[in-house]
Amino acid sequence: MTSEVLSSSNSKRRRIMIITGDESIIEQIQNSNNSSSIKSFIIESKEDENHHQELMYSAIKSEAQSSNQKKIKHGSLTCVVCGSPALGYNFDAITCESCKAFFRRNALKNPESFQCRRKGGCEITLETRRRCSACRLSKCLSNGMKRDRLQTSEEKAAKRREIEENRSLSLQIHHDTFDDRSHIISSTFLDQDLSTSEVTNLFRLTDFAEFLPQPPRALLSTEDLQRVETIQNSYEQPARDGLPWNPSIYATTFLQHINSRSVPAMRLLSFFRQIPEFNELNVDDKVTLIKYNLMPLVILNNTLSYNAETKQVVETDSDVPWDPSSIQQVHGTAIFLRVQKVFNSFLGIAKYDQRIIQLVLIVLILTKGFSTDSDANEPILNDGMAVYRAQSYYTELLWRYMESAHGLENAVKIFKALVAHFISWQTVERDLRISCRKLLATSGTNELLPIMKSLLHIS
Repeated sequence: MTSEVLSSSNSKRRRIMIITGDESIIEQIQNSNNSSSIKSFIIESKEDENHHQELMYSAIKSEAQSSNQKKIKHGSLTCVVCGSPALGYNFDAITCESCKAFFRRNALKNPESFQCRRKGGCEITLETRRRCSACRLSKCLSNGMKRDRLQTSEEKAAKRREIEENRSLSLQIHHDTFDDRSHIISSTFLDQDLSTSEVTNLFRLTDFAEFLPQPPRALLSTEDLQRVETIQNSYEQPARDGLPWNPSIYATTFLQHINSRSVPAMRLLSFFRQIPEFNELNVDDKVTLIKYNLMPLVILNNTLSYNAETKQVVETDSDVPWDPSSIQQVHGTAIFLRVQKVFNSFLGIAKYDQRIIQLVLIVLILTKGFSTDSDANEPILNDGMAVYRAQSYYTELLWRYMESAHGLENAVKIFKALVAHFISWQTVERDLRISCRKLLATSGTNELLPIMKSLLHIS
């Protein structure tokens, strides 16, 4: 907190900086006669037992405020709906960004369109909030969220125009500098045909911070925050219709087990189709990226729907839970233990911050040459630069989000961990795919769904 005080002796202003965590001191200063000249910079953080961490930065200038203005005491805020970290009031209740967006989408819909399979009473937490929309909306309303606080369509349109204008300006400012830096990274990594071991050695010898896209140190802009929130909202709307396999049916045979994995794959694809930069790519390039990159990302996707209590993966309340231990029954203990080790590594990051995993999914689907399948003849992209520009944008967004939310040091650690874990996963996933092909050679592929044949590179 800084304050300019007018000295009575020499009529000059003196700037005083006070660093304190004692709110009583802050209130005493703000209630003084010089409150209009006080500026404060508040940094708040919270780390709970699940290692969730939220950092909130705000620059506040204390001025005379109207008596009817609501005052929110800064401190640790918790969403009244799901219990995750919150940033402030939304529609008259303290909520997280996810529950705010959920309420905005659903509050004005016909109540009859929401039905709870358990006839109400579902527990709504960070892990379960996607499973029952009826109970989540009911909890929003019972905890004080007001429908009449929703913006009109005209206000929404005006806000969207402002966001797009700011985003265009921000991207133009960073375009030249980032493209120059990207060219150096591209010539270092993308033009070389490196084996997995060579990549591992390269990363060990390299300071990650030098190769990450690093714009000037700054918090996420308004448009960046809006984009991250939109990505989270898009992810939290998994496809329920048009799936090649009924997710409510138990898989009993090996072929059914493989076919059932088409559901998370198609839902992940539905998520990517909501990303503008991905959707605007050349059609053939999108097919190539999906065919060769989608299956390795399913393990990351599963960490976002994993229930630690039941040790199962459940994407929606109508799905049959998937037990990862089924891999042991199909592929053996050795492969299962390797898969479990990598999965737990990603799960730790997902528990720390799910938004990181969501952004990483986008970055990796846009990574050319990501597949380690030596038997597949991966075609050259028609517009490789468009793919690379899209990947560069989301890599930069991921980095700025991690640095803003968790600090530079933690951002570097998280990025190193992600790269190391995925290099390990590439090896395990390759062996898992080889095992699948051997089993399919004996059981046949007549009943295998076309989407799974394509993703497993089976002709």
